[in-house]
Formats: sequence, structure tokens, C-alpha cells
Amino acid sequence: MRKWIIGLLTVALVVTGAWGYNQYRINNQTRILLENQHQRAFYNLVGNVENISVLTSKSLVSGSPQQNSRLLSDIHWQANFAQDNLAQLPISHVTLTRTQKFLTQLGDYAYTLAKGTTDGKNFNSKEISQLEELHNEVGELGEALNELQKQVAQNGVQWQEIRRASQEKLDKESTGYMDNSFQEINQQMERYPTLVYDGPFSDHMELRNPKDLSGKAITEEDAKRIAREFVDLRPDTDYVVTDNGKSTQDASIPVYSIRIAPRTPNMGEVFYVDVSQKGGHVVLVMNSRDIGSATIGLDAALDKAKAFLAKTKYKSMVPTYSLRQQNTMVVLFAYQENGVIVYPDLIKVNVALDNGQITGFEGASYLINHYKRNLPEPGLSKDEAQEKLNPALKIESARLTVIPLETREEKLCYEFKTSYKGDDFLIYIDALDGREEQIKKLLKTPGGTWTM
Repeated sequence: MRKWIIGLLTVALVVTGAWGYNQYRINNQTRILLENQHQRAFYNLVGNVENISVLTSKSLVSGSPQQNSRLLSDIHWQANFAQDNLAQLPISHVTLTRTQKFLTQLGDYAYTLAKGTTDGKNFNSKEISQLEELHNEVGELGEALNELQKQVAQNGVQWQEIRRASQEKLDKESTGYMDNSFQEINQQMERYPTLVYDGPFSDHMELRNPKDLSGKAITEEDAKRIAREFVDLRPDTDYVVTDNGKSTQDASIPVYSIRIAPRTPNMGEVFYVDVSQKGGHVVLVMNSRDIGSATIGLDAALDKAKAFLAKTKYKSMVPTYSLRQQNTMVVLFAYQENGVIVYPDLIKVNVALDNGQITGFEGASYLINHYKRNLPEPGLSKDEAQEKLNPALKIESARLTVIPLETREEKLCYEFKTSYKGDDFLIYIDALDGREEQIKKLLKTPGGTWTM
């Protein structure tokens, strides 16, 4: 009997040991995979910024509007890729805020300039000055990242240690020289002057008084509850909600910054949620997790974005355009009033194509611009407006929209989606007097494709 018990215990120990070794091997493989992903994201970020520096220098010396359109489009995409790679690094949300904003504005400004070159015009003196300034700022950012890259090569870096320290700490102290270095880069970004241009991320647009920031002041505990209820959490995971501090970074909407992470660290998933101190409106959601290979189609991802937004306070929103960026689908929603698309009231939703999770949300444009409008009746019919178009254009669709102007005014326009010799354009005809207000060229590059 004793021998039988000893034999049974021996077998149990062997099985337990084998299971434990297998778990160790799996965990070690996962750790190596994540380490490699973070390392790749960091080196890709350095490459993205170097590419932007080269592209901006080429744009400054080019005398061809067509060439500049291509260069600026590439800058736009490189800035988007840089944001994606930066978001994958396990560095705290507060540390990266200004750098992310700089990359957002840089990409959007390049896109805005690219639209201006479609009519064959070169840059004016103000645009050249702004582009030179951005080129210098990108150069400084590149130098800082290259210096950091040297430190990584000399000292090595364990990204998982940085992640673990970031997840375990409850204060705002740094988590090592990597966090310190990015903090210095972020402070460097703070010193740059404001960027004012005709675009949704321009500083002069962000500093407007929000029109839809209704409600009373909320507490930090209120913000935690609102954030947890809003984000797309996995049902089988226990999450911990902590505060990430107050922020008045964007003076128009002071927010509470909330951090939501699994109690047991899981594949780097951390949500950062900004909730307005007034009214408790969700302004921004970011999920830092690594996104795997696509397993769902773009139509399914669009349905996920619609279903998510339908559960929020943001009603009467319709998808306008969507864009695939690597394994993420970005969907732009605009407010619809009496069948009219109101472009100033925009919301952006990011959907991960590996499992359909909502990994990003931006609502600042909506909160700043939304109000109940008394839209006028069109002075022209759709057919009358269409007569104002170049007859060489092929008309694909038409609808009534409200568009923003540089002066912050809004115009009721017919939006005509058109094509000409392989290029796609959106042309806006004033619905009251028939004047051609705006022309936008839909840019297509290998980095991204319009899907709607």
C-alpha cells in the first residue's frame, strides 16, 4: 500500500512538473513575442520620424504641386504609422500626450496642404514658413529618438519590466530611463508654438468653447464609473480602474484621465479614458494593446463600430468614411440632422480587426461643435446644383451636407462625389447660391485605402 502511494505521488509530481514546465515555456514564448513587438514598434517609430524628416525636406524644395501632393500624402501616412507605433509602447499615457498630439497635427496639416495642391497651386509664404518650422521640429524629435535608440543599444531595455512597473505603480513617477526620456521628449513638444491651419486638429479649433459640454461638475469617482461603463471591456476579464490625474492639456475641455487595466496583466491591454470634468462626457479612449492579424472583414468591423456608438449618448450618427490602417479600421461618424450630414460634429471610432474590439474613440470635435441647428431650406435643387459642376466629371453620388469653413462659419452644401480620369473628388456646391465652395481630393496611397 505504501509503495502504491509513493508511486502515485511520483506520477503526480512528474505530471505537475511537466505541466509547470509547459506553462513556463508558453509564458516565456509569450514574453519574448511581446518583447519583440515592443522593440519593433520602437524601431518603426524611429524610422517613421526619419521618413517624415526626409519627406518634409523634399516637399520644401519641390516646385511641382503634383509631386508635393504625393509627398504630403506620404507624410500624412507616416505620421499615422508613428502614432500607431508610439501607442504600442508601454509608456504611460500622461508621458506621451503632447507627442501624440504633435504627430496628429503634423499628419493632419500635411493632409490639409495636400488638398490645397490639387488645383495646381504651390505653397504660399505662410505655408512654407509653417512647413519649415515643422521640418525643424521633426528633426529635433528625430534626434531625441536616435539618442534614445543609442541608449537602448548600449544598455538594453526590457519592455516588459517597463510595462510591469507602469501597471503596478499608483503614483506618477517614472518607470526608468525610457519613461524619463519620453517625458523629456514630451516636454520638448510642449515648447513648440501652436499650429493653426484649416483642419480638425488645429490648435485654434481645439481652443474653441465647446457647445455641447452640458451638465454639472463631476467627481473623480464619477469619472471612473463613466469610463468603465463606456469602454469595450472583455466580459471574461477582471479590470482595475484607477485615476491617471486631472488634465487641462486641451484648455477647451478639462478632463479626468482614467486608466483601466486587467487585474492580471494580459497582452499589454490598458485603456486610457479622458472624461470631461464638466458633464462627464467621454472625450477620448485609447487601448494600448497589440493588435494581431485581421480575422474579421471591414463590413463586420463597421457593424461593430455602429453597434458600439448606438449604446452611447451620441445619437443620430452615420458613418461617412472609413479607413484601414494596418490591422485597425478607423470609422468617421458625422451627425445627421433631418437627413443632412453635419461634418463639423465628427466622432472617430477605431475597431481592431483581430477580434472586433473597440480600441479607440475621439469625441472632442463633436463636443466642441455640436448644437441644435436651424438649417435653411436649399435655394437650389440637387439637379440645379449639379449643373454648376464641370461637365467632364462623372457623378457617383450626391447629398446635402453642412461643411466648416476656415472662418469657423458653416455652409449648407450639396456634396457631389465625382471622378475624373481615375482620380476621385468631393465637390461642394453652396445649396443657397450655387457657388463652388470646396474641392477635396480623395487620396489613395499604399498605406491606406478609403473603404466607403
